[in-house]
Order: sequence, then C-alpha cells, then structure tokens
Amino acid sequence: MAIVQALLAAIARSAGRIMNTAVGWATAMIFGKVPEKRQIYVTIMTFGSIVWIAVVIGIAFPRIGTFLLSFVPVPKWVDARWIRIAMLIAAVVVPALVGAVSLLLKDPEDRPWGTGKMRAVLRGYPFTLGLAITLLMMCVFAPIMKLRTLSRRWTTQHIPVIVESKDYEPVLDHLQQVLSDRGWRTERRRASWMVRVPTRVLTLLGGRTLDDYVARELATLESERFELILHPSDLVVNGVERDIIHVRALLAEQLAFGRAHLAWTKEGQALEDAMRRLHARLQPSSSSPDGLDRGLDDIDARLRDLDVAYDEWDVLFREKLLLQLAARDARRSRHEERAETRARRWFPSIRLLRSS
Repeated sequence: MAIVQALLAAIARSAGRIMNTAVGWATAMIFGKVPEKRQIYVTIMTFGSIVWIAVVIGIAFPRIGTFLLSFVPVPKWVDARWIRIAMLIAAVVVPALVGAVSLLLKDPEDRPWGTGKMRAVLRGYPFTLGLAITLLMMCVFAPIMKLRTLSRRWTTQHIPVIVESKDYEPVLDHLQQVLSDRGWRTERRRASWMVRVPTRVLTLLGGRTLDDYVARELATLESERFELILHPSDLVVNGVERDIIHVRALLAEQLAFGRAHLAWTKEGQALEDAMRRLHARLQPSSSSPDGLDRGLDDIDARLRDLDVAYDEWDVLFREKLLLQLAARDARRSRHEERAETRARRWFPSIRLLRSS
C-alpha cells in the first residue's frame, strides 16, 4: 500500500507540473503578459475557474472531484453525500468570488458601486464558466502552438503596452507602418483559430469583464522571420532571436508618444499623455513651439515626485529622454530655418544648401 501511495504521489507531482506549465502557456496566450499589479488577480481568477471545474465534476462523481482537487484518494469511510454537499456549496460560492475578484482589475475610482457591484459579482457565474471552458481548450491548443514556435527555433519577448479597445486598430496600423519604414514587410492576419475560438467563448460568456485584457479580434503582424501579437496589455514578439532584438528595440522607441501607453498606472499614463502633448508641439506642422523649456521642466518635476514601481519609472524616464532629444532636434531645425530666412533676406541671389 505504501508503494502504491508513493507512486500516486509521484504521478500527482508530475501531473501538477505539467498542468501548471500548460495553464501558464494558456493564460499567456489569452491575456498576454498582464501588468504585475494585476497579475495576482488574474491568477486567482484562473485558479478559481480550475477549482470550479473540479467541483462540478465532483458533484456528479464525488471521489473523482476530490481526487482532482487534492490528488489524494478519498478514504472509504468518508460519506460521498457529504462530499457532494460540499461540492454544491463550492460550485455556488466560487463563481461569486471570481466575480468579486474581477472588480479588483479596475482602479478604485472605476469600480461600480451598489447594484453595479452586485451585477459584477453575478457576472462571475457565466464568466467562470467561460474562463473554465477557455482554459480547457487552451490547455490542449497552447502546447501545440508552443511546439510550433520551438520547431522554428524562435524565441519570445514581451513589450508591456496598454491599448484601449478603441485604439487597437490604430495601434496595429502604427506598428505595421513603423516596421515598413525600417524595411520589414509584414502581413496583417487574424490570430490562429486556436486562440480565436477560446477567446470568443470567453468574451461571449464573460461580457465586458475582461475588455481591458482580452482583444475580441486578436490580430497578428507576420513576416518570414518574426511575428507580432498585440494584446490589450502586452505586445508579444516571436521570431529569430537576432531579429526580434532589433524589432523590440525599434518598437520600444517608436511606440513612445503614440496611442498605446507604455506605463500601466493612471499616474504614469497621465504623465505619458503630458509628454505626448508636448511632443506634438515639436512637430514641423505645429504652430506653437513656445514654452518647451517650461513644459520639459514640468515633466522633470512630475517624474521626480511620481510614486510608481521602478520598472514603470524606468519606462517613463526613457520616454522623457526621447522627448528631450526631440526637443533638441526641433530647436536646431528651427534655428537653421531662421538663419536661412535671414540669409535669403540679405543675400537673395545666393542659393543655400541645407545639410540633411
């Protein structure tokens, strides 16, 4: 008996590691890389849906459900009726808890109150069902897609971004244009059906619960040597390592001051918006270049006082440096234009050649 129990424990540990890996891949392919501040809530919701699956199985087959939850055989003296009652209670309570946790994905000022909060908790029931079905499908599909990536000897890198649903298409267009300007031709395609079908189930049953984290029409930009998958909270770059290093560096620079946020807190995004407005005044078409120094000083002061994690501060600091470089180039360009205008006024017969 001891040998059988040891064998079952070894199988359970192996099955647990395999399941954890599969669930990790599945979660990443559905949501992308969720900001660390929200990752714990997504993990709890994912775990809750997995527990709910086992609980539902346990209502029909109490001993199987208990084994799935604990990987330990139930002693024969335990009455199956008590197990079934416990499973019934859990089947009712777990989705409500998942719905309550989903509220924490929003900032405190954006969370509903009163009846709105109750409706959000009740939406946990269809949402838990949708997430459970989605995870079951992705636990099958994710290893297949992962093997496809490994067979091509591709690696994966992530660029944290926050893209609102109304900006999803414009951000995709911007990404494709940036890559095209650098000489990388890409084709825009819908994501694999192995991702689209589970995602459609999740959005259908979950409603607007995860609108900030799951794209309803997930799209990819594909070339021969790499592909980009844009999630609302992550930009995944798969491809040959040498190429994606250059792609990631290019996009990290070109995404600054665009419609996608690189910061993930409201305070950080507000500072990004201020830098975006100041950057717009540096463009040649802008007619209001005055006050740049004052604006840059204000950005400096706000960044020094910003209370965010180091990773986010580092992103904002890099954007500030890019803004300062753009301001320097704008000053130089306008200085050259003024010098040329004066020269043409005094020496109209001389054709000046500006250096590029």
